[in-house]
Amino acid sequence: VPYPADNDFGERLSRLAALISKPLGVRVATVEADGDFDTHDNQPSELARSLKTVSEALAAFQADLEARGVADRVLTVVWSEFGRRPEANESQGTDHGAGGIGWVQGTRAASGVLTDYPSLTALDREDNLAVTVDFRKVYASLLEGWLGTPADEIIPRAGAFGRLALVR
Repeated sequence: VPYPADNDFGERLSRLAALISKPLGVRVATVEADGDFDTHDNQPSELARSLKTVSEALAAFQADLEARGVADRVLTVVWSEFGRRPEANESQGTDHGAGGIGWVQGTRAASGVLTDYPSLTALDREDNLAVTVDFRKVYASLLEGWLGTPADEIIPRAGAFGRLALVR
């Protein structure tokens, strides 16, 4: 499967797909995406470029896994460690905020939007998007639903966070 040219993230994902296809027992791997997602200025063009790079690489990775016949063994989790503020600043960017983005993809990923979108009109007391799901709920759901590991063994008080049906 061809990966996008001049895309280091895609190159790393192609290597991961090759490793997954071997009988090595890989259960968890991380790959950091390239791109400038810290868009304090010039966000429209910077973010568009970074999202294009990531989305093309992820699409090639999924197609590669399917071509290798291992797609049902892989759940890709994409997440950001921080969010952005909803209001633009003076330099056509946004500043750090709460409520990052996350999704799962793969042949066994549940389809659709599984949590509420944050409201652009009901901000928290610091003018951030109000977080709609605690990420510990996502982690607990992945631990139990994908890895078959009791979340309480990893996340303190995991039962308090509930679960999302991320895997079908």
